[in-house]
Amino acid sequence: MTFKERNQNQILLLPPSFRDFLGEGHEAVILDEFMRELDTKALEQSYNNEHGGSSAYHPAMLLSVLIYGYMNGIFSSRKIAKHLSQDLAFMYLAGAAKPDFRTLARFRREKGQYLETIMAGVVGKAKDLGLVSFGTCSLDGTKIKANASKDKYVRKDDLEKNIKKMLTEAGRIDEAEDGLYGDKEDAKDPALKTKAGRDRRKKELAQMRKKEEGKLVKLGDREAANLTDPDAKLMKMKQGAGFANAYNIQSVTENGIILSSSIFTTSADQGALVPAMEDFKAAHGTLPEKLLADKGYSSEDNYAFCEHAQIDAYIPPYQEATDLSGFRYDPRHDTYTDTHGCAYVFKQRADRKDASLRIGRPRSVEAKRRSHHLYRRALYVHCDRRTGKKKYLQISPQWQTYVERQKKKLSSAAGKLLYKRRMYDVEGAFANIKKNLGFTAFNLRGLAGVTAEWILVSLVHNLKKVM
Repeated sequence: MTFKERNQNQILLLPPSFRDFLGEGHEAVILDEFMRELDTKALEQSYNNEHGGSSAYHPAMLLSVLIYGYMNGIFSSRKIAKHLSQDLAFMYLAGAAKPDFRTLARFRREKGQYLETIMAGVVGKAKDLGLVSFGTCSLDGTKIKANASKDKYVRKDDLEKNIKKMLTEAGRIDEAEDGLYGDKEDAKDPALKTKAGRDRRKKELAQMRKKEEGKLVKLGDREAANLTDPDAKLMKMKQGAGFANAYNIQSVTENGIILSSSIFTTSADQGALVPAMEDFKAAHGTLPEKLLADKGYSSEDNYAFCEHAQIDAYIPPYQEATDLSGFRYDPRHDTYTDTHGCAYVFKQRADRKDASLRIGRPRSVEAKRRSHHLYRRALYVHCDRRTGKKKYLQISPQWQTYVERQKKKLSSAAGKLLYKRRMYDVEGAFANIKKNLGFTAFNLRGLAGVTAEWILVSLVHNLKKVM
């Protein structure tokens, strides 16, 4: 048998570049070329060492290394730092520099706010390529686990009960010190039979109480929170995964490209539509022409918002409007009578007018849900004279109008075809991030850290679509 020569000590006459080994079509080479076209001035200007001090690693290099790591399912700063010494692609992007894991972790944590501009630049590139036009967009949410264990989730009342219990036991030991038990053999607790045992137990209780009181201080005004990441909330996860400390990620996509995202610490989607649209407006200076979302986003507020903002929304109603076809209305007495002759008389009316719509104003991720529309619900009641039982009829003319409008649009051939895009658009983006990239839990903590990391993940997802 003959084999090619195997020589690990082969000497190269001329020093080659990493690019020679990788080739022009390698993902790292394409990423480097793409990143050089993006505007990173704001990120670079965030460093304040022009008047002295040691030079810093170039932020564009650090960002490229982090993005390539996330592209390949490597989210740990320690693991990325290790690859910088043994992986040609990482070495090429870093220019043979070897920033340690602390530098990478600090950059990811502290410079996340500057990634929004870079994210907008990538979306702009996608727009130039004709991949997005802010025409038909999709909105959906997914829950991503926080970097916090369920064991660290505490409630204020539980902590207070534990502290009270420890104080009670400490008082019982004090009674023993006063001679209630003394050194008698029939003491209830063997640990309290001797003075040494009592002193040891008192010391343990003091340490335990101090620990619980420390948790109470960290909890602050909250009734319950996770002490590792107080911003995270206990949420029900999908696919039978039970409950976990997590964040609710709301993203707007077009053709599978993430255009904007909002982070929520509440699990319901209904109140997320307006803030998500405001974030979209702040990022791109405009709103989508059409918006596709599932029935979890249906509400009078959301329909009114879209109508006022001139967004053509396709959102299935979460419930049918009251069917009044079997009722006869008497305007003189303001009553509704059903086919059985039961008369429903007016009971009360609920008027509501929220603050006027303010699109594009500065706002936090957890901004209040806003609506511009004045709407009215009326409640009618029928009381059976024989049994005394009451039946209610709730009427909302505005809701009925929205329901009829949505059902008409979504039942048309064009509407059905359009609405199908939502499934592979926004749901496909989440599937790629969770399944292909393997990103299912945050590495950073706190709302600011989580927001920065999600922008980084969105960047990675978009780059793989655009490159």
